[in-house]
Amino acid sequence: MNLSDVLDAAWAESGRPAALGRDLRLVRGVAPELLERAVPAASYAELAAAYRPDDAATVTAVVLTRDEERTISGCLRALTEDCARLLLVDAESEDGTLLAAEAAVPHVEHLVRAWTDDFAAQRNAAFQRVGPDGWLAHVDADETLAPESRGRLRAVLTALDHVLPEADFVVSPRILDTSRECHTNTRRILRSGTALRFLGRVHERPYDARGVQPPYVEVDVTFHHTGYEPEVVARRGKGERYARLIRLCLAQEPWNPKWHFYAVRDGIVGRQPDAEESHALFLRLQEAYALYDAVPLSDYAGERQTDSLVLQCELALGFGGGRELAELVPLLRARGRLLEASYYQAFADFSGLLGRCSELLDRLSEGSRHERPDSRGAAGRSYDLQALLALTCGRYDEVSRLLEEARSRGAGILTTATVESLAAGLPDWRPSHTS
Repeated sequence: MNLSDVLDAAWAESGRPAALGRDLRLVRGVAPELLERAVPAASYAELAAAYRPDDAATVTAVVLTRDEERTISGCLRALTEDCARLLLVDAESEDGTLLAAEAAVPHVEHLVRAWTDDFAAQRNAAFQRVGPDGWLAHVDADETLAPESRGRLRAVLTALDHVLPEADFVVSPRILDTSRECHTNTRRILRSGTALRFLGRVHERPYDARGVQPPYVEVDVTFHHTGYEPEVVARRGKGERYARLIRLCLAQEPWNPKWHFYAVRDGIVGRQPDAEESHALFLRLQEAYALYDAVPLSDYAGERQTDSLVLQCELALGFGGGRELAELVPLLRARGRLLEASYYQAFADFSGLLGRCSELLDRLSEGSRHERPDSRGAAGRSYDLQALLALTCGRYDEVSRLLEEARSRGAGILTTATVESLAAGLPDWRPSHTS
């Protein structure tokens, strides 16, 4: 019996599921290689009967801190139901972070470690302090376990211990930003005794000694994250700090394309670059993308290849790069990102249609210059169609004039009311908007 069979059986239970089924239903995604892994029982009934949900391994929350007195209390209090131990790895805070933590949760532990421009080093320091038993749940100080998720983290880790006691993998809770963006492939939780370690001065994630990414389990546990709110980013100087760390990474690993991805992505967080900047950033990513094929890369270096393609598509939208989108879409399809591929393909096709509409409008406009006294009816229909084309391709400032030209020549096959109904919800195209 393998894990896939166990999960199917857990979801197949009718009525009130057994404790194991209840806790396993918190699993939302599993790496294929884990689904095929054998479980320590011949049947689901045997596995469920042996499950002791109260016999849970210790979960230690590892919270990196540096001047986090505003958020640390709420972060720690939300974790007490799921984490028997709370460990702060503090980078020599100069504010009241440690005092606020002790006031919130008296049994909190501190590990003060000098900041070395390396988030991975801070996280890895926890392994020796905690020891080989249980789980480490890495949580940022500006993250709070959602009320509806409290109790779930400990429950699902206990269930995973029961069905996969010898497997080495990472667990991914959901991180929900205040912008409502949801991150699922977070890889934040791992066994205390694992040989995995975090790599990367910034945007750090766990890998084995060869840079191979471990299998994952995604769980229905949500943390709310406030760290990317514009006011917080500005006050904490996060943009400048991350940019400096990425420059260090680029200097140390110029062969690693993911640092070019992060440099571009982090540089435009919270803002929309203009067409010129979008094109320049696109060219930088396009050049860096060639590094993915230059030499064989480990998971550590190659992890953002698909994300780089998506970001290139977004930048192409910013400068109207229809040709570039057409070249990128097949690459997205090949990497299994069918939703994004269909969206960008449709956008590229639609952009082509808009361009064609603009060409047709110009052609009709040229023809209108040859109007004769006996062709007023045809001219009226032409102006009517020109108004619709102008509305379609975004040349709103021309719509009112073209409609007036059509009205002055009688009626066309379209009417002003029809065009105005089509314009509902679009930017105001009336003369008062453009005067």
